[in-house]
Amino acid sequence: MSKTQKIIKSIKHHNRRHTLKQKRDAKKSRDAKKSHVVAPRVVGMITVPLSPDKRFFSVCGDSYIASSHISWLKRQGIRVIPIPYTTTKFKKYMKRINGLYFPSGGVFALNSREYYDCCKKFLQLSMEENDHGNYFPIWGGCMGMQQMMIIADGKDNLDTLLTKFDSFGNLLLPLNITDEGEKSRMFKNMSPECIKRLKTRNVTMNNHKMGISPYKFKQHKNLNNFFKMVSTNKDRQGKKFVSTIEAHHYPFYGVQWHPERNSDMDEFGKFFLRELKKNKNKINNKITKRLEKKIYSKKIDCMNYSGDLYKKCNFYWHKKTSKHNRRLCSNAQTQKAGKYNGV
Repeated sequence: MSKTQKIIKSIKHHNRRHTLKQKRDAKKSRDAKKSHVVAPRVVGMITVPLSPDKRFFSVCGDSYIASSHISWLKRQGIRVIPIPYTTTKFKKYMKRINGLYFPSGGVFALNSREYYDCCKKFLQLSMEENDHGNYFPIWGGCMGMQQMMIIADGKDNLDTLLTKFDSFGNLLLPLNITDEGEKSRMFKNMSPECIKRLKTRNVTMNNHKMGISPYKFKQHKNLNNFFKMVSTNKDRQGKKFVSTIEAHHYPFYGVQWHPERNSDMDEFGKFFLRELKKNKNKINNKITKRLEKKIYSKKIDCMNYSGDLYKKCNFYWHKKTSKHNRRLCSNAQTQKAGKYNGV
């Protein structure tokens, strides 16, 4: 082999090695990017304990979330991580989400202290995040709003802070927006058309048996100093209740009604998305997917469970036990039980 041929061979060998190295480096770069892809905004949603009179649904799971809450957020491009109400890993979840969502359900704080304590711990941690400069929003729907008010009152008054109202069974109402509500973060950037619709049409669906009157709200100083009344309404008997709240100094919001049940209410979902975008947490897509699959989920027909309130529910098994039974879960969906304890 001539000297020239040897040089050409050496150059080709070098080029091949260089090309292979480039390919390896490019693959590493792609893999690194994939493993650190930032997920869309991610919200942690606290699962709801089974209602006391529906414990036979434990064959389907240990807790549930009405699927309408999840679908509503997903329409806005928000990912949902279900958080078992029995968790002890509060700080772990706080690092992996951009905000929290306390959904509606069929239990009261009074008959599920563990659920209340979970919401309380997460709300306290969210306050700390905000106090340290990391914007951390919370949305509370119906029962979720009730938990937030009891927590804000500061006395763990699970027995008597809330009183009964005749507002269950799809009571449709317009909102009576207060003067403070007109200036609230929730409404100040909303379109005039949307505000007019909220004020004049029966567009907010109510399905709660418990609530608080504006008078009682103001009498409880801790509660009144923490939250402002954004709107009020009247039940079928003409009794006034607080229907929307917003924290004075924190991005915490509560609605006694159900925007997730009406596509016309997507303005509120978009508002919550904008709030989540202000959070600084960088979410790893892979970790998000792992957390979504961490507790087994089964979507079931929920009409019997909820007394015709929810069409579908996602049931969650926190830990697999002998109670969980797919066949019996299917049978449970056809069984009739006591009245739904709606809030």
